[in-house]
Amino acid sequence: MDQKNTKDERDGRMLLNSVPGVGPITLSRLLENFHNDPWGILNANESELKRVRGVGEQASTAICKAQSSGWLDKEKEKLEKMGGHFLLSSEIPNYLKELCDPPIGLYCLGEIPKMPCISIVGTRIPSMYGKKMARKIASELAESGICVVSGMARGVDTAAHEGALEAGGKTLAFLGSGLDIIYPPENLNLYRKIQNSGAVLSEFPLGRRADRRTFPMRNRLVAGVSLGVLVIESAKAGGSMITAKFAAEQGRTVFALPGRVDQAESQGCLDLLRDGATLVRNSVDILDEVAPMLDFASLSYPSGDLSVKKKDYSSLDNDEQIIMEKLRGGDAFTVDQFDQVTQLALPQIMSTLTMLEIRGLILKRTDGSYEAT
Repeated sequence: MDQKNTKDERDGRMLLNSVPGVGPITLSRLLENFHNDPWGILNANESELKRVRGVGEQASTAICKAQSSGWLDKEKEKLEKMGGHFLLSSEIPNYLKELCDPPIGLYCLGEIPKMPCISIVGTRIPSMYGKKMARKIASELAESGICVVSGMARGVDTAAHEGALEAGGKTLAFLGSGLDIIYPPENLNLYRKIQNSGAVLSEFPLGRRADRRTFPMRNRLVAGVSLGVLVIESAKAGGSMITAKFAAEQGRTVFALPGRVDQAESQGCLDLLRDGATLVRNSVDILDEVAPMLDFASLSYPSGDLSVKKKDYSSLDNDEQIIMEKLRGGDAFTVDQFDQVTQLALPQIMSTLTMLEIRGLILKRTDGSYEAT
C-alpha cells in the first residue's frame, strides 16, 4: 500500500471508529464485508450497510452522516498538536489482533515497544502491602525485559507503572477515555513519563470521557495485549476481576497475589487462586510461567535475594515495639483501635505513631488507619 492509500485508510478508520453506537465487533464485520476498505463503508448507502449482520437503522444512518460534520479534520489537528498518532490495525500488537473484537485502530502517544507484555491490575484503594508488591514486581519484570501494562488508574495501576519506570523499563497505559482526558488528574506527570518510556493508548476519540461502557472495553485490551495478567488485591466484584475474566477467555495466563482471608481487598485474588489462577510470590513465578511462550532466549531474571525477610524491630523503644507488634500480621488499626488493643495512653499512641511514620515504618491509609510498610 502506497503512502497516499495508507493515509486514506488511516483517515477512514479514524472516522469509522468515531461513529456512535457502532462497536468493534460490528466494525470488524463491516470491514470484512467491504474488503477492509473503510471508505467503501463510509460511502455505501443505508441498504448496503444493513446487509451486514448487526447493522440496523440507527447504525447505518450514523455511518452515512459521518463525513458531513467536518469532525475528521478537527480531530486530526487536535491529535497532531498533542504529538499523537492513530495506529492502523496492522500497526497494533499482534496479540490484540487475535481478539474476537479487536480495535480497528488505536490512538497513541509514544511508541509501543516490541517486547513481551505482562499486565498488572488491582484495586484503586490498595493496602500498603499491595502497593509495595505491585511496584516491586513491576520493577523486577521491567528489569527482566518485560513491558508492564496497566490502566493508569489510582492504586495498583499507578504503582505498577511507577515500578516499571523506576527500573528504567517500558510500560503501556490503556485509558478508558480519550487520550486528552487525564484521569485521575494527579497522574499528569505519570502520563507524561509513560509517553517517553512506552505509550499511552486509547480506543476512544479525543474528548470521550470514561463511563460504565468504556472501562470494560479498556480492560479487554489490557488483558489482550499481554502474555498474562497479574491481579494484586481486588474485591470479589472489582474491575480487576473483569480484566482477569477477559484474560481467561482470551487464553492468557491469570496470575494472582495471595492475601489475607479476612480482608475484603483479598477476596477476588483468593477466588482466582481457588479457581486455578497461578499463585505469584515474586516476579520469578511469572517469568517461569511465561518463558516457554517466548521465542527468544534473552529473557533475564532479576538479581538479588527475592525471599521474604523478617523485619528487625529490636532497635525500637517499648511503645514502638508494642505498636509494630499489632501491625506485624498485616492488620491496619485506627488510633481508637490502638487505644482498645494496647495499654498505652492516647498521647503515647499519637506520638509513637508520628515517630514510626517519620521513620517510614508505617503509613497512614486514606481511611485513617495505620499499616506497616
